[in-house]
Amino acid sequence: MASSLCGAFSALTLQRPRALQTQKAAMGGQRLVAAAPQRSVAVSAFVVEAKQNSLKRQRTSEKSRMQNKSRKSEVATRMKKVFVALDGFKAAPPAAEADLAPVQTLINQAYQVIDKAVNKGVLHKNTAARRKARMAVARQNVLIAAGLYTPAQ
Repeated sequence: MASSLCGAFSALTLQRPRALQTQKAAMGGQRLVAAAPQRSVAVSAFVVEAKQNSLKRQRTSEKSRMQNKSRKSEVATRMKKVFVALDGFKAAPPAAEADLAPVQTLINQAYQVIDKAVNKGVLHKNTAARRKARMAVARQNVLIAAGLYTPAQ
């Protein structure tokens, strides 16, 4: 068995890698000393700052998202209160325009909430105008149905 192993390795020769041979010839026969490969040092300070900035941005975005959601919800709630109050007048129409005074205060409160949402950047101004118009038209339709208002033609 040992003879078969020696026979298998008899054709093996040891040589230098070609890169070392060419370097030695280029250096004029001087002896080469192998140095440890240099590693590039990556500066991660900017990556850490970017990560900290992005984490803070996520926190502030989440906070503003919750505030915006609350404002939008308040707008929807105020509008719903107005429409529910106006639907109550469909069954029993108002006798005078003064009977709609509580509804008008609800509409005014809804307008304030909508305008504040526009100022905070939660709603677009055209969206706000459309929502205000919906409430005004609903009130006007109640007055028309009660015979208290005739639109100009």
